[in-house]
Amino acid sequence: MKLTMRPYQNEADYWRIRNFLREIFLHNELDLNSHVALLDHWRWHYILTCQETGPVDQVTSLWETESGQIGAVLHPICHDEIHLHIHPQFRSPTLEDEIIAYAEEHHSDWYRDGQRILYVLAFADDPQRQEILSQRGFVQRAARDYHWWRDLNAPFPVAPVTPGYLIRSMGAEDELPARSWASWRAFHAEEPDENYDGDYSWYHNLQAAPLYRRDLDIVAATPEGEIAAFCTISYDDYTRSAVIVLEGTAAEHLNRNLGEALVIEGMRRLEHLGCTCLFALGSAYEEPSNAIYRSVMQGCRVAHPWTKIWVPDEG
Repeated sequence: MKLTMRPYQNEADYWRIRNFLREIFLHNELDLNSHVALLDHWRWHYILTCQETGPVDQVTSLWETESGQIGAVLHPICHDEIHLHIHPQFRSPTLEDEIIAYAEEHHSDWYRDGQRILYVLAFADDPQRQEILSQRGFVQRAARDYHWWRDLNAPFPVAPVTPGYLIRSMGAEDELPARSWASWRAFHAEEPDENYDGDYSWYHNLQAAPLYRRDLDIVAATPEGEIAAFCTISYDDYTRSAVIVLEGTAAEHLNRNLGEALVIEGMRRLEHLGCTCLFALGSAYEEPSNAIYRSVMQGCRVAHPWTKIWVPDEG
């Protein structure tokens, strides 16, 4: 069936795309890239806070049937990397090649010496995507993305003991400064403390995401109120699945099993909500998180970034 590309038009498109991703996920529950929680996280965190791409309405494209049914969606996740979502009913080498060609033209970034660069992710068990990328001049990189999962119908791991820390839900507005500082110490521990600007308004963006729940925004706190570690989970009750969207431990509190304790507590809370599967994404550069997921998750799907670097046609 022929699909026609059109640009994102209005806010209604976003909510149609969310439901479209739910359909894809129900067809393939290991396609974490198509989970609605990650789409929301891109919009409310990577765009609003990190400013990794332009606004949703400026960078998103849809492929539809004549009747308006969505068959595919394309958007960047940063300045030189894309996610393409194709419904299994419409997936074909021809369509996939068309979308990647469009991405090369519209979502690549300047590299050096007048060259362009684009990253596209391909799962290790997806030979069709790999073949298309290879034919288009992409090269597989050694780096890996790890898409972890756990069946919540199976018995949970035993939670480690964390003496001196209280595992609880995130507090109210007055706790945002402590939570923001914990993120800084988890993700920027090598930088001087004076580089921290003290601005915690970014957390309001995170909390504005449609699937945010404070009971799934779990922290490990000291008796003095310092937040030592955090695990923020988005739960989609339509697919009965959840994704860890943020997880980290402040550098001074590492190696105390706090990450494992938070994830397992999240599993318990999700089980009571009817969730059947928990996912987490870890890149090759996030070994502390991967070590946690390796110990508490059941399986992992591996993906590799493929890169194309080229000189654009001046004509």
